[in-house]
Amino acid sequence: MQGDPDNYISLLSVAQIETLRHVYEHKNSKQIARLMNVSPHTVDERVRRVLKKLNVSNRIEAARILAIHGVFDHVTPYQPLTYQLIDLGEVPKADDAETGRSSFRRLLDIGSPFPTASQPANRHGLMERIIWPILIAFATISAFFALYSILVGLGRVLT
Repeated sequence: MQGDPDNYISLLSVAQIETLRHVYEHKNSKQIARLMNVSPHTVDERVRRVLKKLNVSNRIEAARILAIHGVFDHVTPYQPLTYQLIDLGEVPKADDAETGRSSFRRLLDIGSPFPTASQPANRHGLMERIIWPILIAFATISAFFALYSILVGLGRVLT
C-alpha cells in the first residue's frame, strides 16, 4: 500500500470497518452476515470495496492493516468461541453408562419426524432423514399385509 494508510482508512465506512473487525476475528461471510443482519453477498461486496480502497489482494491483509493501525484495539485475534467448549468443567457421562442402553438402541432412537413442543423445527441429520422414509414405507407395507390377512381370514370364516 502506497501513501498514508490513515487516508485510506478514513475512506472506509463504519459498516466496512465492522465487517473487517469480524474478518480479523476469523469469522467467515455467513457468520458475519448473521451478526450484522445482512446477506453474505452484502458482506462479500463490502470486503471487495475495501480491497479496492486499501489496494490489497485479500481480506486478511485488509483486516491486518486496520489492526496494525489500531482500529481494532480491543479485539483479540483468536478464533471465535464456537470452536471452544462452552463449559470446561466436568465431562458428562455417556448415555450408555447412565441408562444402560446399547449403542444399537441409541442408533434407533432417532426422534419424531413431526414438530413437537420440545422440537418445533426439523433438526435431523442425514441418517434420520434416510431412516424415517424407510420406516414409514415398512410400516405402510406391514399395515397393508395385516389388513389383507384379516380380510382373507374373514373371507374363509364366512365361506
